[in-house]
Amino acid sequence: MEDSSILVKREGQKGIVRVVGKGSFKNAQNLKKYIERASLEGVQDFVLDLQDCVHMDSTFMGVMAGMGAERRRMKLSAPEVVNTNSRNLELLETLGLDRILTLVASSDSSSLTDFNAVVAQEAQTKVEVAETMLEAHQNLIDLDAHNAAKFQDVMVYLKDKLGVHTAAS
Repeated sequence: MEDSSILVKREGQKGIVRVVGKGSFKNAQNLKKYIERASLEGVQDFVLDLQDCVHMDSTFMGVMAGMGAERRRMKLSAPEVVNTNSRNLELLETLGLDRILTLVASSDSSSLTDFNAVVAQEAQTKVEVAETMLEAHQNLIDLDAHNAAKFQDVMVYLKDKLGVHTAAS
């Protein structure tokens, strides 16, 4: 069984995303692609439901930061993050995501049966995963300069990794 999934549904102009299991570098690209696609299809507001999310890594939160920052740049409503457990709330606040996302501790949750699983469009290459990770961590650094020290080693590693692959391509 897969350890995590991204479930989505649409209610009018609202896109609701439920993270089940772990929000990680493994499914961060799926979240990013869904948000981009739904935005193009006219979704105006986004809700991320973390009721069943047991953990988030920095890449996943960096994708969330990018989503919030993009919506702010476009003068659209901030994505709402609901049903956060205390650990996930602490992670989001520590990295500064409370500045660009609306964090709601609890909310009426929609039934899981109304959601559809996001299916990956295509297999990601190691380079695509590294690019997503690099972009996500840069989003966190752009959000709060204090995050630079936290992710300095990750950024160096990813830039080196991508530099090697770019030169070989």
